[in-house]
Amino acid sequence: MKEMRKNIRQSLSTKLCLDILFVVVLVFSLSLGFLYWQSRNIIREEAVDEASHVLDNTALRVKGYMVEVETATRNIIWLVNLHTEKDSLLKYTHRIVANHPNTNGCSITMEPDFYPDEKYGFSAYSVRLEEYLTPEKDSVATVREANYNYYDKVWYKTPRQKKTACWVDPFDDYNDGTLSSPEMIASYCIPLNDRQGKFVGVISTDLSLKRLTETITAEHPYQNSYFMLLGADGHYFVHPDTTKLLKQTIFTGTDPREHTDIVALGYEMTNGRTGHMDVKIDGKTHIVLYRPLEGTQWSIALVCPSNELLRGYNKLNYILVPLLIIGLLLLGLGCHRIVKHFTQPLGLLAAELRQIGHGDYEKPLPHSERTDLIGQLQNSFCQMRRSISQHIREIEKKKKETEQRTTELEQATLLARQASEKKTEFMQDITHQIRTPLNIVHGFSQVMRDDSCESISDEEKKEMAETMYVQTNALDYMVSKLLIASLIETRQTISTDETVVCNDLAREAFENASGLIPHTIEMHLDSQVSDELTVKVNRHHLLIVLTELLVNALHFTTEGSLTMRIEATENDVKFTVEDTGPGIPVDKAEFIFEKFTKVDMFTEGLGLGLFLCRRVVMLMNGTLTLDSEYTGGSRFVVNLPVGN
Repeated sequence: MKEMRKNIRQSLSTKLCLDILFVVVLVFSLSLGFLYWQSRNIIREEAVDEASHVLDNTALRVKGYMVEVETATRNIIWLVNLHTEKDSLLKYTHRIVANHPNTNGCSITMEPDFYPDEKYGFSAYSVRLEEYLTPEKDSVATVREANYNYYDKVWYKTPRQKKTACWVDPFDDYNDGTLSSPEMIASYCIPLNDRQGKFVGVISTDLSLKRLTETITAEHPYQNSYFMLLGADGHYFVHPDTTKLLKQTIFTGTDPREHTDIVALGYEMTNGRTGHMDVKIDGKTHIVLYRPLEGTQWSIALVCPSNELLRGYNKLNYILVPLLIIGLLLLGLGCHRIVKHFTQPLGLLAAELRQIGHGDYEKPLPHSERTDLIGQLQNSFCQMRRSISQHIREIEKKKKETEQRTTELEQATLLARQASEKKTEFMQDITHQIRTPLNIVHGFSQVMRDDSCESISDEEKKEMAETMYVQTNALDYMVSKLLIASLIETRQTISTDETVVCNDLAREAFENASGLIPHTIEMHLDSQVSDELTVKVNRHHLLIVLTELLVNALHFTTEGSLTMRIEATENDVKFTVEDTGPGIPVDKAEFIFEKFTKVDMFTEGLGLGLFLCRRVVMLMNGTLTLDSEYTGGSRFVVNLPVGN
């Protein structure tokens, strides 16, 4: 037995047969069962929907007749309230019946004490006489009813108690020897009130139960189907068995233990619900669809035998043949898929060998759980593939590491070369920048030291001294920038606890800039803030920033003017330095803020000013930007928070 099981597990053909048989039976059974179940549900839903539409249309027709009666009754009330004369009331009842063919009769009945001259009250009544329905003769008869106790009638007592308009359940109001209708009628009753709101009577319009039944049964959707209409307590108002009308309810003669479905249907309908349910009537299964009649406590239902409503079920037999064909196709497809599944490892191995022949070692082959020869072959090949891939990955990794280190060395060499070049350029530039003022000071000092100094006038001596002073200040300013740059670059914050008056600081920056560089252009201070406006900053460093911006503007501006503008909002203060010089190209807008950079390497300066200014402003939680939209020169904007 064990040997046979082992042979089955290792035999490819045996496994194929068993697996295919299992899948074939499973797929065929599930497919056929699922399709049959789905078809039954779809057919049932469509049949119930069609019957529901029939019931809804019937309910709409019935409601149309009832609305006609309600509208006719309501439209006459205002005339009754205006004219309560007896002759007028007789005329109004006649008008309602004559003008509305769906009404059977109409009465306007007043309280006994409304007319003092009437001992037993007054009632105007009009009724349609079927035997006089001829063009030559009026088919509506109108009478004045006297000595007739109508106060206990349901059509009078119900609206009087409810104090609102309502439909009264069908009733038999026929009295032999009177003009009353011999038919069963349902009445729409409205209580009448005088101007003080006191009840004075009832206007009642009748709808023939015969006409209502004809309306409901006008449509016959199925051969043995029928409609029924139930009242609020379950009494039959419309039913094929006329012996049950108004005498029996849906619960009459029904054993709750044996006919729970009928009892449940009765409760559903008398509670005004909408739906459908399966009910066994006279031993046969029926589907009953029900819904309430709007504006009443009545409920209408369509009773259909199940075999007629669900006749589409029989058509399922004609669907079995195509389903069988589809099932066979599915079986063939399933067998194909199974065979393909079991032969897939051989195809994978062949494809893998082709990929390895083309140098592709990365795509993995899945591990097989099979114990036959193909599974063993696949797993051995997987192990070989993994080993080759691992060695290749290690070689690739070493190669990438070597390339990365080579690239890093090249970048480091390039950066070192650039740093060396920048260092050489900076040393040459700073040597030139320092040598120029030193030469001027040295030359003037030699002239003043020589004996020929006596030939120099006092005015010339004063100019020479002034020039030496300016050059000395420039040299001192240059050295100070170097020192500040070396100190400020390593700082993360600076103290900003000094309260500085904005206008005073700007004026001082103007004086410092004027003393550092000679100029011929006009300098303007356009302050749009008061002299009391202050800001909490580091006074010394902010003064250096404003002075440097002014010095740069004076250095590059030979014509026009220089303007510093001060503006303030609720949250910040803005210092704007604007000149009419050559300006700065847009592509150099951020380049100029780097250390040791200049737009023109042949101009004076160390390339530290704007770098230092932006760094200082940033440490004070502010910003320094170049307005690239300004085209009349250069415009630098320092923005500092007020509550810094």
